[in-house]
Amino acid sequence: MAKKIIFIHGRAIKPKKDELEKLWHAAVTHGLERDFGPEAAQRFEGVAKEFVYYYHHWNTISQKGYEEPQSRWAALEHLKSFGKSDFNKNNYKEIARLGSLKEALADTFSATLGVLGVAEPLISLVAPDMEHYFNGDSYYGSDARYELTKVLKRAFDDGDDVMLVSHSLGTMISFDNLWKFSHYSEYRNKYGKNKRIELFVTMGSPLGDENIKKRLKGAKNENEHKYPTNIKRWVNFSAEDDYISHDSKIDNDYKGMKELGLLPNGIEDVFIYNLNLRNNKSNPHGSSGYLIHPKFAELMNDWLLEE
Repeated sequence: MAKKIIFIHGRAIKPKKDELEKLWHAAVTHGLERDFGPEAAQRFEGVAKEFVYYYHHWNTISQKGYEEPQSRWAALEHLKSFGKSDFNKNNYKEIARLGSLKEALADTFSATLGVLGVAEPLISLVAPDMEHYFNGDSYYGSDARYELTKVLKRAFDDGDDVMLVSHSLGTMISFDNLWKFSHYSEYRNKYGKNKRIELFVTMGSPLGDENIKKRLKGAKNENEHKYPTNIKRWVNFSAEDDYISHDSKIDNDYKGMKELGLLPNGIEDVFIYNLNLRNNKSNPHGSSGYLIHPKFAELMNDWLLEE
């Protein structure tokens, strides 16, 4: 059984696949080398990896084109200037003073807005790709999920020891895929509980939001049929002022999974300060700031060392 890391990106406009994949790998590599030395970076380089990319499906709908990657690389270089102990509240406050990208949208997905009946129109305005993901009249959700389905199926069939690292909308795509492998008739008999993700990592995730939870696959079901049955351990990272993961604690939202014995190695919430600075604005939702963070580097290093 070989180790494999599967990465899946988040929402909004993206560079082309090769460039985004390089950025993610570079962020992880730097964090490992910074905190655990070149041997850790070499272990990451040598492990099997797949990068699941679905932005091209959203580009077909939005016609926004592909983002030039220079500002992302500049943001990563700024992140590399921080040492392990620098990812703290004081440094975050200094960056946040420069202003935040979409900081005012912290409550966009809140339960309160849902009660008022305005959450979904706001989601449609500020995160139209998320709204399209749930829209049954759009193929976007199905097409985006299938990009991960193909990769997960290969990994399950090969008996790989999988670490699934997901960001933002990618966490929703991952959750729905894992539910699908657990309960859809074409998958559950072969996979179901027989094939499990060793480590499910979510970053900047909206999975704790009430308006999102009620639209996930299985949301209307009860007991075991409500949840994926194929996750051994779940670690959720959220950052100060990350408006997408404003409900930062996943543990209480999915306690039913623990009570049913569906998470044998538990679920853990990890709070961080994301020092990502992009275009001279704080971007606490940015994936590079999560991937390079010392707490993520520690998790990755521990997983790479596990027998």
